[in-house]
Formats: sequence, structure tokens, C-alpha cells
Amino acid sequence: MNTSVKLLTAALAITASVSIPRIAAAQNCNYYAGQASNGQTINVDLCSTQRVSDRSVDFVYFLGSEKIYSQANCQAGTWTTFPEKTVNRPQSQATQTMLNAVCQNRGQNQTRATQAFIVNPPSNVRDSPNGRVLCSLNSRTPINTYGSKGNWYYTDACGQMGMIHSRGCYALLLDWEHE
Repeated sequence: MNTSVKLLTAALAITASVSIPRIAAAQNCNYYAGQASNGQTINVDLCSTQRVSDRSVDFVYFLGSEKIYSQANCQAGTWTTFPEKTVNRPQSQATQTMLNAVCQNRGQNQTRATQAFIVNPPSNVRDSPNGRVLCSLNSRTPINTYGSKGNWYYTDACGQMGMIHSRGCYALLLDWEHE
């Protein structure tokens, strides 16, 4: 049995002794809205949406790798970013798509968080596939994941949105139910 299989088996045994999660495909909370007028990608965390009134929805999106906390005013077709409290109007098809996705989702966020378990560190988290390294994960640890693009998973393990390769991290995807 090779080392990777042994580590995966050990991780499963440890996980099962602590709690018995269901192994499942990665939940895709990430919604790719396109490229902003400045060329950066816009990804919306649809699992972050929280309805706060008939017209407003709190949500998180990523402009490139920057995590931005926001509130959409669906009636006015605007969103406000925090902590700056800047009111924005769509300036590109991507920001209009983002606003449409958030307002259509209207706080119907998922009740599950998807995690990957790093079983063979170190694993690099990058700003894009094969891009600049944001940080290295040097211990066996669970990380949050927010969907995938090809063989790359979106994660905030470095304190900002980045991507980690599924093969490079030997990730075990777990679907944990929140109570």
C-alpha cells in the first residue's frame, strides 16, 4: 500500500472516530459571474446569501482573490460593500450577473459546508490555477472549500480566496451538516 493510500485510510479512521460525516461530492457554493470591467474575476459565494429584508440580501463575493462583504438592494439594482459602505451599480456584464444571481438566490443558502482534509502536506494555495502561492498548508488539517473549477478547489484557507489543486493536496471532501 503506498503512502498516500495509507494516509487517506488513517484520515478516514480518525474522522470516523470523531464524527461520522457523509462523504459526498463537493457542494458548489461558488458561482462564477465573469470578469469585472477591470479584468478581475468575480465569484459569488451563494452559500453566504442571507435575506435581511424584502429588498436586501447580504452576501460575499470575491473580486480576484479579495473577499468582499456586501449587501444587495435588489429593488434598486445596487449593492453596498462593507466596511466602506460604498454603493455600487453594475459596470460590467459580470457585476450585473452577480447581482442577478444574489437577488434570485435571495438568502436560500445551503445548510452544508464542504471541507477538504489535507492529508499529505505541504500543499500550496494559489491565487489562480498554477498562479502565485498565497500560502502553504503545512499540517494535516481540514479546510473550507467553495466549489471547484476543473481540478482546482476554491478555498479561504489563507484568509483570502485562493485555489488548491485536488491532486496536490490529496483532499478528502466531506459534507458536514450544520444543526
